[in-house]
Amino acid sequence: MASMVVRSVCICATVSVFLTLNILLHVPHTSPSSESSSQVTRSSAAVKTFNKPGKNLQVTRSSAAVKTFNKPGKNLVTRSSAAVKTLNKPGKNLIEEATLPATWSPSPELIQRLEARRQHLHQMCAKEGLDQPTEQYQINAWEFLINKEYGLVWCNVFKAASSTWLWNFNLLAGYTQDELLSSNKSPVQLARLVYPRPTPEELQQVMNETPAPLSFMITRHPLLRLVSAYRNKILNGNPIYKKLFSSIYSKYKKLGPPVPRAATNGKKPPKNSVSPSFSQFVQWVLDEVASGKTIDMHWIPQSSFCTPCLVDFTVLAKVETLREDANYIINTSKIDGIIQPKVINRSTGETTEALAVKLLCQLSNSQMNALLDLYRVDLLLFDYDASTYLNCSTST
Repeated sequence: MASMVVRSVCICATVSVFLTLNILLHVPHTSPSSESSSQVTRSSAAVKTFNKPGKNLQVTRSSAAVKTFNKPGKNLVTRSSAAVKTLNKPGKNLIEEATLPATWSPSPELIQRLEARRQHLHQMCAKEGLDQPTEQYQINAWEFLINKEYGLVWCNVFKAASSTWLWNFNLLAGYTQDELLSSNKSPVQLARLVYPRPTPEELQQVMNETPAPLSFMITRHPLLRLVSAYRNKILNGNPIYKKLFSSIYSKYKKLGPPVPRAATNGKKPPKNSVSPSFSQFVQWVLDEVASGKTIDMHWIPQSSFCTPCLVDFTVLAKVETLREDANYIINTSKIDGIIQPKVINRSTGETTEALAVKLLCQLSNSQMNALLDLYRVDLLLFDYDASTYLNCSTST
């Protein structure tokens, strides 16, 4: 499994989209570790994608009218209303009831949009010379999950509704809701007990079967995904990443002081605790990439992680349109009567979009250009626009 060539460059996604389903957000093993196009420059440093999943950081919120379904001491499961309010002890998982549409059929506009995404990706892959495997660019099957019983193939992009579909795939594998809520294993760990990681050859064999499976990946604007990962993993002081903080502070003092650590879903951080600033974090990511180190799976380019130019996905879903896209996947694969809808870890407070404007505009022009270089292929293949963030960076 090789990832694509690039040069430079966890608890919930804060896009205020109603996710048809969500689940506990996975925190991996790390090496402490709108649809319009944009133009940026080609990447050149090798990106590795072999981070393995680790433990899950569990945080819970609940919302206005709630009903709990679990035993004391377990993850809080609620039936909630639109306004999210923290009613339970801070730092636990919020699992809210949701419902699928009673009846649903895809609109002509949706079908046209999904097909347009596939055509655009195929054209851009050919333009970039990525439509054929090379020594540097080959199928990366590492994070694919294959459910043969229901004819589903999914590439799990972290920070892009991954919690939703880990929950779904675990239910499809036969886990009960109670088992998922009470297990000490992370959602990825549970999934891999029943969905072994496929080899590229095994993935290709399944993709070539008749009838063909419904295969999909879910993408997200790469800069928003980066901001979401920063807030979840760095600003909130995720324990797995905290061991990096001292080295980042000392190495990037010139980029300013660290920032006060953020509360995690109502749980106040320790007094006087700090986290690296966004500028410090970004420079660390860029330097890690420049040195050829493995990129953390929460901010690795999605085009490297799922190699969509070599895997002909049936559906290219997006976080930005996830409600409709998820309904299409669920109803087309006829799993609507099997999965149990949930909205988990829905964000409160400032949206990722609003936070992104603040944080990305703090970066220097050189940092922004390096990020655009890192995510150039993502922006191009998945038709995302970065122009909002191009003219607000500082001059240094």
